[in-house]
Amino acid sequence: MLNQHTLDSFMNTFMGYGDFNADTWFIGMEEGGGNSLEDVQTRIGTWAERGGRILEDCAEYHQAIGDGHLFTPPVRTAQRTWDWLMRAQLLSEGKAHDIAASKVMQVERWLRSGSKTCGIELLPLPSPKTSVWHYNQFSNDPILQNRASYKAAMLPTRITAIKNAIDAHKPRNVVFYSKQYRAYWKQIAGKDFVEVDGLRITQSGGTSFICTIHPTAQIKGVGKKIAYWENIGMRLAGAE
Repeated sequence: MLNQHTLDSFMNTFMGYGDFNADTWFIGMEEGGGNSLEDVQTRIGTWAERGGRILEDCAEYHQAIGDGHLFTPPVRTAQRTWDWLMRAQLLSEGKAHDIAASKVMQVERWLRSGSKTCGIELLPLPSPKTSVWHYNQFSNDPILQNRASYKAAMLPTRITAIKNAIDAHKPRNVVFYSKQYRAYWKQIAGKDFVEVDGLRITQSGGTSFICTIHPTAQIKGVGKKIAYWENIGMRLAGAE
């Protein structure tokens, strides 16, 4: 079973990876992984040993848990979710933003401490997919009896924590990726989204909030997906 103290600390502290000083924060539902008890023990145990940070250095952390291949050159392919987020980030910085550039970014600075890139998870525990729930086998915590009880317990505090972080650090942009969780994104943004050029957009307190499809989602038509994420990158840069 998971150590309850470490588990509680992780669930109530860890928010994601990178740098709160980034101009753009990317916010998703939850991290992949968590396929076995041993995997979760390694993840949360390593997190605790490294100081129990709110934001981890993504490359250092994954190297510490024995999963550093995504950050070790030469990278054969960009991670599927990160690829399009990195391309949008690079375009917003006025840099080359093709697949080769995203692979370089992944190795050199993506979600690193002090990197001016930031990725946050709405829910803290890794899971292979939303239809799978292993934590009732890994812990006797009643919160983790099933995904519904977990979400009911964690979402209010996580939404508040993310809102507070946005208020404190005032990123210029927040990108919520996955339309499936739009109700939660609205709670964080505090305002309704308006559809503009296929995106859902709103603004509050000097921060622009953009709701996008999940980066792994397909868009039919030659070049359509590239154009979609280039539109996002231009908006992050402040272009209309």
